[in-house]
Amino acid sequence: MDTLVTLAGLAWDPNISGILVVATGVAVLMGSIWLILSTNSGIRVGTLLAAAALMGWMTIMGATWWMYGKGWQGDSPSWQTVDINVGDLGASGLLQARTLPNPDEMPTGYELVVSSGDAKAIAEYGTLPGEADYPDLDPEDLARLQADRRVRNETVTRSEVASVARSVTDAAGFGDLGGWRLLATTESGDAQAQAVADVLSHPDLGFAGGSDFKLLDAYTIGGKPRLGEDPGRWDRISLWITNSARITNPVQYTVVQLQSVVDQPTLPGEAPARPVADPDEPVVSVVMMRDLGNLRLRPALVTIGSLLVFLALCHWLHVRDKEVMARREEFESAKA
Repeated sequence: MDTLVTLAGLAWDPNISGILVVATGVAVLMGSIWLILSTNSGIRVGTLLAAAALMGWMTIMGATWWMYGKGWQGDSPSWQTVDINVGDLGASGLLQARTLPNPDEMPTGYELVVSSGDAKAIAEYGTLPGEADYPDLDPEDLARLQADRRVRNETVTRSEVASVARSVTDAAGFGDLGGWRLLATTESGDAQAQAVADVLSHPDLGFAGGSDFKLLDAYTIGGKPRLGEDPGRWDRISLWITNSARITNPVQYTVVQLQSVVDQPTLPGEAPARPVADPDEPVVSVVMMRDLGNLRLRPALVTIGSLLVFLALCHWLHVRDKEVMARREEFESAKA
């Protein structure tokens, strides 16, 4: 009775049920094959054959895991924070980060749009909606929409401009800032998410939530070579070959910048105001290093280990067959 009570109190999902499923599969599937081989070839030979077949199957499965990065995986690539700088990047603990200019030393995103003359950038961040665009809106609603769009345009970040018109930021020199390259918002999603998590994990920075700051720009340096502008087929092939043949991976750093926002009260029944960075507050720069992880290490070890055991078992079976053949020849010669 005590055993039944103990079994009833176990949490069967998901760990114990998973162990039972695997144990049942091993006993039914592998055990049935072992039983058939043992009845036909004997326990020792049947065990060797079943173990060799299992290791061969493990080699094939591990090779598939290794190729596609599936199955028993290692750690996935991630961003690791190495420094959180407040104010002046020249005082950063990372030497490479000191070469990146501070945000107040570079033109703003709105200034880039206005001075660029790029039709696409101006249409997105340099114009305001008019009556022709919204003929059904009341003048008051149109004025509120124009005011919101004006704030959006004037607070646009350089990374947001790069997402719309990369040629504008490249022409302004943001493609090479002492080795650093401006990232568009579409390129820095995982880095920004990690930066936000790390910033919120440090209460001494004064941020209680994601609404207390505004994400600004992201920059990167290092890493493997990338395709240039308008690459051809040979450029893609040669880059793929050289990157695949590269034994070591160059270190890649990324800086994600954010800043406290101006406190704007939210009126009842209205949407929250668009966040505006407070120019009187220092810019927080999260410096991160790319950790490539070891996603395929465990499948590789499974494949190599299973292959070695498979070859050892095959050799053992081969040696046994030679011994059996030699004894059979001795028996036949003695009988003759």
